[in-house]
Amino acid sequence: MSDQKCACVDKGKGLIDNFKNGLAVWMQELKTIFSKLLGNFEVCQLEKRLEREYALLGKLSCDDAQGDIELCKKQIDFFKEEISKLKTEQAAKRDVKRRDNQRDMEL
Repeated sequence: MSDQKCACVDKGKGLIDNFKNGLAVWMQELKTIFSKLLGNFEVCQLEKRLEREYALLGKLSCDDAQGDIELCKKQIDFFKEEISKLKTEQAAKRDVKRRDNQRDMEL
């Protein structure tokens, strides 16, 4: 009789544990989605700022506005590097996620 009670208690724990694991997976997926969205938003904003710097450089080159052309060129280089770094970082995260998913499927 005592063995039957233990089996019932284990089933109850199994259900609760499954629910907790499912909730943890769901939260991890939401975290991944928001991380991707924020990363894409950041890249988009940097690309917009890069376009503005190119427009400003064009104006400065035509002598339509006053400003420092060298500073503008440095800003353009900075934005290009940042965009490249962010895209590389996002690709690395995707690769790690893909590799982890493959490992999980092999188990």
